[in-house]
Amino acid sequence: IQAVRTRYRLSEDRIRLTGPDARIRARQVDLEMIFRNLLDNAVKYGGEEPLVEVRTRWERGTKPRLVVQVADNGKGIPIGQRRRIFRRFERLGVELERTKPGTGLGLYIVGTLVRRLRGSIRVLGRAGEAGTVFEVAIPASPIETSETAEST
Repeated sequence: IQAVRTRYRLSEDRIRLTGPDARIRARQVDLEMIFRNLLDNAVKYGGEEPLVEVRTRWERGTKPRLVVQVADNGKGIPIGQRRRIFRRFERLGVELERTKPGTGLGLYIVGTLVRRLRGSIRVLGRAGEAGTVFEVAIPASPIETSETAEST
């Protein structure tokens, strides 16, 4: 988050993080690539004043997963086009009318890396608001802190 804030010269209140911490068994470079791409897109395609919310939560069960949602305040992605955006070189809209630079590889890479981590990714609209939510679920375990250990 800090790298994206710095890159786009955003104040701390423009990208917010809420939720629990977790430990994910993965190469750091893979996790950085996944979340940097999602955060970059959220800022690039967010509203005039981008506002990005990153929320984490646990999905309990036989195989616990950390669910990370990256939500922006942009115009959103039409339901019929949401599957296409994970294809190689796929960019929505008309090529000659683009104002944002890109290759169409970022979300393809994100999808590939998430699957490699035995996770899943999906695209949602924001209920009652403009924008898009990317939801990544990755096998993970909670980080034990002295506070957590004492309460269990």
